[in-house]
Amino acid sequence: MGIFSKNSGTKSRSAASTLIAKGCVISGKLKLENDIQVDGVVDGQLHIEGVLVVAESGRVKGEVFAKQLVVNGILEGDCHAEQIQILANGRVKGKVWSNNLSIEPGGKFFGETAELPEKEVVSLKSQTSKEVNAAKANTAKTDSKAPEAKAVKTA
Repeated sequence: MGIFSKNSGTKSRSAASTLIAKGCVISGKLKLENDIQVDGVVDGQLHIEGVLVVAESGRVKGEVFAKQLVVNGILEGDCHAEQIQILANGRVKGKVWSNNLSIEPGGKFFGETAELPEKEVVSLKSQTSKEVNAAKANTAKTDSKAPEAKAVKTA
């Protein structure tokens, strides 16, 4: 049975993690739905829906968007993550957007921080019936102030 046969017995797993091994260098734009661990070098833009782990031997240079970021190696660039952890051997240089940043003793951060923008959530159920009725009344008042259309007779 060949490695490309239909019955190879190896099935794809949707929850698999990606590993950039030590000695591996990648440049470009990466977009992953799962977690990734970088033991090698990545230079570019990363969009990670899960966790990005920069291991002690790992180096990331570029813009990072992730749900969670754990740095024990070197990261240079702008980072956007809900949670960022800089571990004892971690070094981060750049601007960080996060509402949850932690730095272990020994970890280094050079740059500036900013809050992630809050996502606006609008709920129609949260309005009381008084608020809904008041909005309707304001609309009715506005409509009653509109000028009436006049018929123009042309010859």
